[in-house]
Amino acid sequence: MAKYLILMGDVIGSRGFDATKLRRQLKSLLSACNGDLKAEILSPYTTTLGDEFQGIARSLHAAAKCIFYLEETRIKKQYDFGIRYVSHYGEIQTSINTEIAYGMMGPGLTKARALLTDKRRGQPRFCFDLPDERLAENLTRLCRVIDGLTDRWDWQDYLLISDMLSDQNNEEVAAKHGKNRSQIWKRRKHLLIEEYRLTKAVIFYLIDATQGKRSK
Repeated sequence: MAKYLILMGDVIGSRGFDATKLRRQLKSLLSACNGDLKAEILSPYTTTLGDEFQGIARSLHAAAKCIFYLEETRIKKQYDFGIRYVSHYGEIQTSINTEIAYGMMGPGLTKARALLTDKRRGQPRFCFDLPDERLAENLTRLCRVIDGLTDRWDWQDYLLISDMLSDQNNEEVAAKHGKNRSQIWKRRKHLLIEEYRLTKAVIFYLIDATQGKRSK
């Protein structure tokens, strides 16, 4: 049977949020990803429970691209919840549903869900389970760095952070937020924006170098 890159996620501490609002925001986030990254997705990311979702990416590179899209769009939309991700390469025995991520079965989906529901202390927010164990371990380590960097970002600063991530011109960002260039430079340094960008770049370099794919 064929194997695929399965991506699952769930909202951390979902019981502490308004259920209706959380479900609406999560569906909005997934809808944006499915639309903007349609070419990267085999089965669109779909909520399975109120706070969980699953889908199938075209490749490991595509799965990582979707993860960062979800993370950075969550910041742009100022959603104050976090998401835990599991990327597992496993077998799916049924045909791939290209309309919605329902009705598919296989040991890959079972394993991915088991990893997602493992809530033991110390479990990483980004988990990779791949045939190349060294690659999986290194990606998980690098994403721990990403998690450590973003954990220091206050959701009240998300709009500023989003603009700093998408625009490296301090003067342009300053004009949007009523600040001067020096203030934005200091905020970048304090929030370790460049360190985030560099770590993200290394993650994609490692994936592409290992998988033999050209960086996108």
